[in-house]
Amino acid sequence: MLLGPAFIAVGDGTSTFGRVAIENGRIADVLPADGDAHYPLPQGSSIAPGLIDVHTNGAEEYVFNRDQGQAVAVVSRAYARLGATGFVAGVITAPWESMLHAASDIVEAANELEEEPPQGARCLGVHFEGPFLNSKFRRIHRHEWLMPASAQRAKEMIEACRGACLLVTMAPEVDGASDALRVFLDNGVVCSAGHTATRYREGMLAIGLGFRSLTHAFNGMPPLDHRDPSLLAAFIQDRRTLVQVICDGFHVSPVMIDILHRTLGDRVVLVTDNMPASDPGYRVEGGVMRSADGTIAGSALAIDDALRNYMSYAQIPFAQAIVAATHAPARLIGHESEMGRVTRGARADLSFWDREYGVIATMVGGRFVYNRLEVPV
Repeated sequence: MLLGPAFIAVGDGTSTFGRVAIENGRIADVLPADGDAHYPLPQGSSIAPGLIDVHTNGAEEYVFNRDQGQAVAVVSRAYARLGATGFVAGVITAPWESMLHAASDIVEAANELEEEPPQGARCLGVHFEGPFLNSKFRRIHRHEWLMPASAQRAKEMIEACRGACLLVTMAPEVDGASDALRVFLDNGVVCSAGHTATRYREGMLAIGLGFRSLTHAFNGMPPLDHRDPSLLAAFIQDRRTLVQVICDGFHVSPVMIDILHRTLGDRVVLVTDNMPASDPGYRVEGGVMRSADGTIAGSALAIDDALRNYMSYAQIPFAQAIVAATHAPARLIGHESEMGRVTRGARADLSFWDREYGVIATMVGGRFVYNRLEVPV
């Protein structure tokens, strides 16, 4: 399959104008614009890596914690319509056995989808947000379900996911965190600091011990103070880390989004932390999801909107902004050799955009899973 010509956002901040050749589910080559194409694209179109959301709680009316494996196919189809080719299913703080069961059921459903031709975005694995969080910054995470970390509990989380536990949000200061951290790192799990009271000095120590990601910057942590720098300052300084941010203009001011871009560059990871309004007591108000008492309970953000917001807030072109929703999240979960770039040998997980940067098609493994083009699926 030969697609183009189109503007191609490579995923490293650069762009070119050309055609993309697809063979056996992978990118066979990126070719000059001159020449034939099996499927010409509309004038002004762009081709980019597929978007990846590493922090999502579900889609439509399905929530991973409650609907578990049943949510996977629904979220897969919903994310495909947004230009996303992958997501990490979020399991938030709940009774311990319930969390483990949800993770196991999600992985089973994801594995079943992998055995079939792609129909939507891929569920790449599981993200545990909790239960090893600081109660002071727990937000909607219920106090009675929080618990100390331990090596044994870390092992149980990994076993429940059968190799698909990709990411754990944990407060570095909770009891047992260092023991759990060693188990997670030994098993290839990325540890992300979040819902934490940790400040700068302890944050630098946490990074030194192996934390490599920060969960929803500015939210669920002390503010960035000019006299007493917070955890965020440590992550900004250390270039080994990546920083997740909810780019909806409500969780973080557009001004601070611009400042993050200027200071972090390609280390910004766009996430949604979206919470479907499917449970009684939750409502969308002022562009964010809120619980019955008014506490922010996640976003009402879609990942393609996060990208367009990022372009606007940071005043950067599409090819530069797309890195934060493609290659940066792929790096965070250790998948950067397979996805997140339009380059020879990578998976043909691609998004297609019109001249106004609206999603017009999504391809997973060389197969169209969402298509508003005059191109056969």
